[in-house]
Amino acid sequence: MKKFSLMVILLTLALTFNMFSGAVTVQDEPSTHLFFHTGSPLLLQGETITSLDPANPDVAATVIEGRTVLPLRAFAEHFGANVSYDAATRVAIVEYNGSRYRFPIDEQHYTAEANGTSKTIPMDTSSTILNSRTMVPLRVLAENVFQKKVSYYNRVIAVGDSHIDLASHGAIMLAVQSKIGVALKAQSFEEVKTSVTGSYNYFYFRNDMVKTDSMPTPTPAPSQSPTESTGSTNNSGDYSTTNTQVEGIDEADLVKTDGQYIYIVAQNAIRIVEANAGALSEITSLHLDEKKNVQEIFIDGDRLVVIGTRNEYSYNPDGPMRFGAALEEKMMMPPLYNPKNFTFVDVYDISTPQNPLLLKSHEIEGYYNTSRKNGDIVYLVANNNIYGDIYLPMVRDTATGYTLKEVELSDVMVMPRFPSQGFVSVSAVDIRSNDKAEVELIAASGAVTYMNDQALYIGASDYNGNTNITKFSVQGLKVGYAGSGEVPGYLVNQFAMDEFENHLRVATTQWGADNSLYVLDSSMNVSGSVTGLAKGETIYSVRFMGNKGYIVTFRTIDPLFVFDLSDPTNPVVTGELKIPGFSNYLHPVSDTHLLGIGMDVVDIYQKDSTGKEVVIGQKQGGIKISLFDVSDMGKPKEVSQYILGNSGSYAEALSNHKAIMFDDANSNFAFDAWLTSDPVSYVSQQGAAILSYANHEITLKSILVSKQPEIYGSDVPGFSRVIYIGDVLYYIQGSKITSYDYNNFKEIESLLLLPQ
Repeated sequence: MKKFSLMVILLTLALTFNMFSGAVTVQDEPSTHLFFHTGSPLLLQGETITSLDPANPDVAATVIEGRTVLPLRAFAEHFGANVSYDAATRVAIVEYNGSRYRFPIDEQHYTAEANGTSKTIPMDTSSTILNSRTMVPLRVLAENVFQKKVSYYNRVIAVGDSHIDLASHGAIMLAVQSKIGVALKAQSFEEVKTSVTGSYNYFYFRNDMVKTDSMPTPTPAPSQSPTESTGSTNNSGDYSTTNTQVEGIDEADLVKTDGQYIYIVAQNAIRIVEANAGALSEITSLHLDEKKNVQEIFIDGDRLVVIGTRNEYSYNPDGPMRFGAALEEKMMMPPLYNPKNFTFVDVYDISTPQNPLLLKSHEIEGYYNTSRKNGDIVYLVANNNIYGDIYLPMVRDTATGYTLKEVELSDVMVMPRFPSQGFVSVSAVDIRSNDKAEVELIAASGAVTYMNDQALYIGASDYNGNTNITKFSVQGLKVGYAGSGEVPGYLVNQFAMDEFENHLRVATTQWGADNSLYVLDSSMNVSGSVTGLAKGETIYSVRFMGNKGYIVTFRTIDPLFVFDLSDPTNPVVTGELKIPGFSNYLHPVSDTHLLGIGMDVVDIYQKDSTGKEVVIGQKQGGIKISLFDVSDMGKPKEVSQYILGNSGSYAEALSNHKAIMFDDANSNFAFDAWLTSDPVSYVSQQGAAILSYANHEITLKSILVSKQPEIYGSDVPGFSRVIYIGDVLYYIQGSKITSYDYNNFKEIESLLLLPQ
């Protein structure tokens, strides 16, 4: 009996994985068949998944008055029809195969015109406009206009040249439901409540949220012509930018510069410092509301984008008693506080940096996860965990007012068969217009984010040891659900995901097992994989470069694996290099060389009974910089290395790529570090290490030591960064900024950012 139960469990798990991996297909049906799922914004044909309406990824197959409606233009153009719209008469026009069909909006009829004749035909559902799209009954379009057969069963729809008995085709139903029916537009709040489940925490409860009158009034953004440049302007020559994963996709950080001014995060303030050839002067401090805490910032020309969190805790002695007065009096943490956690985006005009002007603000309930910026659009990712009562997150946007409102139900996706304990929200904010931010909310979890110019992926590990990946289509302000996938194992960080030529590459580690690399196609099906890598070890770093990939694992030795990913269906390991230590971060410095930043590993010696020193183990050494030659994919080699400090040394750069400054023009890089000089006593010193990788050799150019004074306050920075502007280096070390001549590393000037 036990063996039988185990087999059932294994079979269930295998089936669950195959639902994502594409083991069940619809390829047995004619390729002309289109498959829809009510509530889904996706379309399935064969094994290919696309947006139902690529120009508006938020549009889904919708049921109105018992009839399924689809976006007219997207559906008709799929069959080669021409679609136009007469705004004066509010009539959508379809031209196909010599006939013309007129669909008046909000009318229960359409007109067919052919060969000089016209006929008005009734419909049982009106054509309507949803999400700025003309929606027309599916059967009318498919059967009457395009002469296709429509098959329907349990929210799955098939359109093709022949009828399909979906009720008797369980494999087809499973394939469609697992591919495009995973996430669906919420039809009611009850559907949301059913989808969102999990552990309940009764120590907290939720009250209604109301207008916050203390919110500053934004200044209207100046109008701007569509042809006017909106990019960053370099007024002071060359300067450093934030080290990012994807070229063209900016990432927020604690320090930014525009080549003239340095903008520094200081908890609930932004300190703005003028940097004039090394001369330093603070011109202003932008103080936010005391309830706000700044996390990161963007700079784009005359725009400062402030991202952070806002927390409210209100005392409510009259709140509902869940356990009774006698019990709640004895609780160490009685349910008297109503926590409200928000993530906000504030956009400022800094054309006059001495006087920043708030232009717009957007905030959504939840904890800040990450953000990205592509052109004028900032994409904000927030997590909202549910503890206790289930509710929709609140949102406020100054484009529409100052009152907190629940997220619109039309912006909510649910995953009925994969319940979550909260929501992931993606907000798209235009920093150059007064347009309202667009929000896409999905009942799921998310931790690791990767984004390029077309898609945003959010990965989260579950309790089964798998990583669920949610894909969003991003097109300006338009954000829409674009599919889901699943792979075994967990992600080390954002660099474990990368998209190239419409294929997502994912590197994972399975606890107590091994490491793998998976390739997923545009439909989130696994098309190829390499498994069984470095059993018993853990992935420490990943980097993808076009059709090549690099993975570093570690337990006692550092294997660097090289992958050929030119064939997405057959990724292969082409080479492997084993050296002492490990790399936490990999950075391409050319097409043939890869820089690794990590830690050295040294042997521990002990004398045996004969007095001979023998190795009894290993311990972590200093910070190790390695330069790898990967020109030969079959034979990677370490061509240079440099060790900073001894055991006990540490740098934020080991866990945060944004803490590393790269100057590609001069083949330099720099980061702040704590470096030990004595491996026994761990005597250490903080400084900025300036290194070079010129001529394929790692060399130390200087260590800038600038002791940070003990100055504290809510408006005083508490971190370190190194940046450059022209020929001057700037070392931000907590409350102290020191400038150095970039040529000889001589100190120019220091500035203290005192509490205000």
